[in-house]
Amino acid sequence: MAVAVAPYSQEHFKSLPSLNEALTNFHEKDGNKLVDEIFKDLFVKNGMDRVFGLAMPHRHFDVGAGMKLVSYNGVSAPWFEKAAVGMDEPLPVSWSFSAKGDLHPTEFKYAKGEAFEMGKKELAFIATFKTVLDSLDLGQLFGLCLYPGDDFMGSCEVTRGDVNVNLEPKDFPDGVVGADTAWFFSPPLIKRGCRCTCDNRQNPHGHGAHVITVNE
Repeated sequence: MAVAVAPYSQEHFKSLPSLNEALTNFHEKDGNKLVDEIFKDLFVKNGMDRVFGLAMPHRHFDVGAGMKLVSYNGVSAPWFEKAAVGMDEPLPVSWSFSAKGDLHPTEFKYAKGEAFEMGKKELAFIATFKTVLDSLDLGQLFGLCLYPGDDFMGSCEVTRGDVNVNLEPKDFPDGVVGADTAWFFSPPLIKRGCRCTCDNRQNPHGHGAHVITVNE
């Protein structure tokens, strides 16, 4: 079953759940077990563990009309959808499925000269991924994110107003309580326990947040 890769949609972005809503759905579906027993093997066996990561789509705030969320040097903020004169188009780094089954980019990064194109292998994997989601009645619980590279050490996203700041492990606040939001399955990242988390201290979810540790 082919999956349509649709363009960015602000309406789709607004439809994403809050972090705690996404966490509630994740734990109701026993998400940690799904990550370990279903999706890890799915990514590895299809040769996608260094192409994509598994993401839990959510949003921390809405963006204004004509805007999209773009990251640069670890800071994500709303940018105008149309690229500035002389600047490259921001690169999609996360995607989620709409209720209709289309795959939309939801977040971007600015990196001059970088490109990512979905070829036949990537599109075939997306179709397989969607089939697995549908077979498990997971709806829009999981999406995809771009693999960050073998040197990724993990991150903790801290939200302040309409800005997300992704901290490196060396800068994590003491005792920060995080909620996992993206998982990677390549050998070096699994060995180090690297993942993406969101700071969940300001409005803590009652289930499943944890103190972050990083394995060197």
